[in-house]
Amino acid sequence: MTRPIPRRFRADVVRRLGHGGEATVYELTGGRALRVYHGRPHGAAEIAAFYRAIATADAPFALPEVLDQGEEGGVFYSVDRLLSGRPLHDLLRELTGEDRKRALASYTDAAFAIALLPAPDGDYGEFLRDQDSIRAASWQGYLLARMRRSLASAPWLRDDVPRLDAVVAQLDARLRALPPAGKALVHGDYFPGNVLMSAALEVAAVIDFGPLTVIGDASLDLASALIFLEVARPGYVPADSAFVRHRLLARSGAPLLSAVTTYRGWYALRFAPYRDDDPNLYRWCVTSLRAAGVAFEA
Repeated sequence: MTRPIPRRFRADVVRRLGHGGEATVYELTGGRALRVYHGRPHGAAEIAAFYRAIATADAPFALPEVLDQGEEGGVFYSVDRLLSGRPLHDLLRELTGEDRKRALASYTDAAFAIALLPAPDGDYGEFLRDQDSIRAASWQGYLLARMRRSLASAPWLRDDVPRLDAVVAQLDARLRALPPAGKALVHGDYFPGNVLMSAALEVAAVIDFGPLTVIGDASLDLASALIFLEVARPGYVPADSAFVRHRLLARSGAPLLSAVTTYRGWYALRFAPYRDDDPNLYRWCVTSLRAAGVAFEA
């Protein structure tokens, strides 16, 4: 449900920029962006501090900056510096030929660069949430704990996914079998909607680090760069996945494919609780879980 825009900002709204599971975002005058949260935001103060901590990083793209945060009439908001560029999600509707390949190549390469940003110290897992955070001594421990909490928050999956218990059991085994992971910064929601492209079709900014951002396996962002292309509709075509997969494998090698299959199943459970906020994403979750049993056995 979209929350009302706080009164103090209504005269400054230029246009709506996007809508997601956590918030609706608007462009404001003065080079600002307004994020109106659907409920009480997770870890808003922590996110602002994190942006300040990475502001001086030598990144090949711009990073967000929080200018103000607050609450008005029960509606929580933040004001960010407006970053230039167009979401790749929108550009995919119009790009063709070599221009499309150039944009997808830059998008793929930027996924690798996120892991080079400074990660905070601490256990594996979430560090930009409040009391809902999950941390663990191992990467597998975090993944399993978050999977169990997501299942508990999405009881409707049992009506939509046949043999759900068997799929979850297979996913549990695959997660436990993942190799030990180093501690890298992981965006956690890397997809075309969170990547802004310049006029030269290069990544100008990566946005929306937040509650899904974790300390963990950098391959999670590589996997999401591939699997969440499918959610970028209208505009997505299967050839996009083939192009990004080839570019990922050229840098990471064939073992990444197994991780992609595992993380697809994990993400399908991770996002299932957002059924009412993002029906399109939930349909992707159901489709992925229905196909997971066959993929896991292959």
